[in-house]
Amino acid sequence: MGWWVYILRCGDGTLYTGSTSDVERRAAAHAGGRGAKYTRGRGPIAVVYREECPDKGAALRREAAIKKLKRPDKLNLIAAYAERRRNMKKAAFIGTGNMGAPLVGAACKALGAEQVVITNRTRAKAEALAERLGCAVAEDNRSAAAQAEVVFLCVKPQMLRGVAEELAPVLGAGQTVVSIAAGLTLETIRGWLAGAEEPPALVRIMPNTPAAIGRGMLALSAEAGTPEARIQAVEAMLAPAGLVERIAEGQMDAFSAVAGCGPAFVYPFIEALADGGVLVGLPRGQAMTYAAQMVLGAAAMVLESGKHPGQLKDEVCSPGGSTIAGVAALEQNGFRSAAIQAVQAAYHRNQELGKV
Repeated sequence: MGWWVYILRCGDGTLYTGSTSDVERRAAAHAGGRGAKYTRGRGPIAVVYREECPDKGAALRREAAIKKLKRPDKLNLIAAYAERRRNMKKAAFIGTGNMGAPLVGAACKALGAEQVVITNRTRAKAEALAERLGCAVAEDNRSAAAQAEVVFLCVKPQMLRGVAEELAPVLGAGQTVVSIAAGLTLETIRGWLAGAEEPPALVRIMPNTPAAIGRGMLALSAEAGTPEARIQAVEAMLAPAGLVERIAEGQMDAFSAVAGCGPAFVYPFIEALADGGVLVGLPRGQAMTYAAQMVLGAAAMVLESGKHPGQLKDEVCSPGGSTIAGVAALEQNGFRSAAIQAVQAAYHRNQELGKV
């Protein structure tokens, strides 16, 4: 849990400096007359400054230092904080490719497009996305990262080191960095951010392409000790993209092999079913629609019924019927074995990507 130093402005204009692990709760206590004696009867109370510290000891030392400041210096500190807040965006996205763009869209829905800034190696691509969504385009990666509370690194694994090291000097303790790179661990990324004067919080996520239509499956892992509020802020930004689930980082490569790579395994299956439909006389467009809608419905049955896929399969197969004949043909051609091997191959490749 993180610790904060805060300054309150009381109703009579006086200032009070304190430290806490939960600014909102502490401010509410002051406002309700349950805080320090100094603030009692001086309402209303407003939080005009907050600064995150790595631990309680650091917060207490910073609190003592601020208390020693003269009032004009405290007012300057508050004014500088307010200016930073006015210029600060909630989220920045470095990279707006096939996976970054859907996440930008989700953040724009969650936060409002005016709270999102983006950048891309090909500026025209970022500008086209910004025009469609209403967010802003930064001049470069550093300017985007410097002005955001949460910085999403949506670049390919082989590019992440260069981007992380480029951004490190402009990152600080009040920010959260989120990586979507497959295979690269939090420990590895933390090493690339060593150039930050004060280390930002670090989170790793793995989305999939259905996030583009709000039907994604996303996993999230955070470093030990990451404040809960930081994690929840990232989850809130991603919520419009689909289901977000926290997992242990050790499961991330396996998750990616199933949910991240999985759509690419399902699309050929849909195409093959449609090909089969054409072979037996259906028009191509109809066959594709029937196959895709069937997969959508079958997936919903698994999620909503709570039944095992094997049970659902058995409920479709009548003795001696056409469905069991089709299932037998799939088994004869190694259907399930091929699916298992696809996941294994993707998993091992994820591990290879993490070897830097």
